[in-house]
Amino acid sequence: MAPDPGQHPWQQHPWQQDSWHQDPWRQHPRQQDSWRRYPWQQAADSQCGVIAVRAVVAAGTSRSTIHWQVRTGRWQRPMPGVLVTRPQPPTRMQLLWCAVESIGPHAVVGGASAAAMGGLRGFDDEHITIVVPAGRHPAPRPGVVVHHSARLGPDAVHPHLRPRRTRLARSVVDMANWAQRPEAVYDIIASAVQQHLVTVSELRATIRARGPIPRKTLILQVLDSLRDGTSHGDETPCHDGLVNSARSGVPSGGLMIPTHEYGRSALSSTGTPLASHRDRT
Repeated sequence: MAPDPGQHPWQQHPWQQDSWHQDPWRQHPRQQDSWRRYPWQQAADSQCGVIAVRAVVAAGTSRSTIHWQVRTGRWQRPMPGVLVTRPQPPTRMQLLWCAVESIGPHAVVGGASAAAMGGLRGFDDEHITIVVPAGRHPAPRPGVVVHHSARLGPDAVHPHLRPRRTRLARSVVDMANWAQRPEAVYDIIASAVQQHLVTVSELRATIRARGPIPRKTLILQVLDSLRDGTSHGDETPCHDGLVNSARSGVPSGGLMIPTHEYGRSALSSTGTPLASHRDRT
């Protein structure tokens, strides 16, 4: 029934009254905007709520809306050029996504970060390790350690896992190569094998494909010792980070596995610190 034009709004039934007066969000477009389903939302949801600012702007969301969402705490901007479209403190997975999205499409998670995602235990690192192609020089990001590599082809980067990351065997080899002290190399390689994540054969194939790296000879010597001293070095592994929990055992042999952040203050089996460095191989 149409409202009586002689009636004032307060005399009309509630369902007849102007929705402008009933809907406070209409008086605050930006507040209403926070409830909108954005066209890029599906992409962000597939990345734990993380999206690049460039993708948000390209989809038609204004920068003023972005600034308002960040200023009011609905979204967060933990790194340049990237948003977490949720109000809670970022999780570890969200920060991994932030690092990749912030640095750009050629960046991949690598080293200790990728190995941890693949199931390697005992090498905690609060920093995020990112590998970029040689020749690229991204600006520093908080909490991110960047390495360079000329070998980031399909044999090195997993084709399906997201965020993009180096394959598990490659991640373990890079960890060992980037260790500051040689004593740490055995801990890293032996832990990955003894936790049934990779085999000696896989690591050998990876080190051959890796090219000239500073720790190549030492890593091969460690692999020789594992082949001669263990009976399970060539068991079939769980490939590329798809961890089979039934086969994930703890490191054996009395190894003292680092428990502090890898690449900064971690200790090797002899108590010497580990540290990461830039690598251009």
